[in-house]
Amino acid sequence: MVILDTSVIIDHLRQKKASRLELFVNNKPNEIFALSVVSIQELYEGKSMQDMQEEKWMLTTISPFKLLPYTYEIAQRAGEIAREIARTIETADAAIAAAAIVNGASLFTLDKHDFEGIPDLKLEFPT
Repeated sequence: MVILDTSVIIDHLRQKKASRLELFVNNKPNEIFALSVVSIQELYEGKSMQDMQEEKWMLTTISPFKLLPYTYEIAQRAGEIAREIARTIETADAAIAAAAIVNGASLFTLDKHDFEGIPDLKLEFPT
């Protein structure tokens, strides 16, 4: 399984054409792709979601992906990440990283610096 970071979805929504998300997904036809429910919150924080067409585009984009809940185990691991990492990390990033670790998944992100140094996190980047 590969969890998609919010940055990948935002990039796709802005591109409105062949995006890094499409290329990545097309290169892994047998892979299961997922989103943390935390990414849904991050997406709705964007002003563009006030536009019904933009929201519809976002919902169409994410509909094929498995949605992972924010569980007690993920919350606990996110807290440990935030406590133990040698730098400040956004709560959402810690939660998304924890979702990947707890689910034994890798994380595909465009924001490498947000996730660097997190033990046990497998990262994937665009090529």
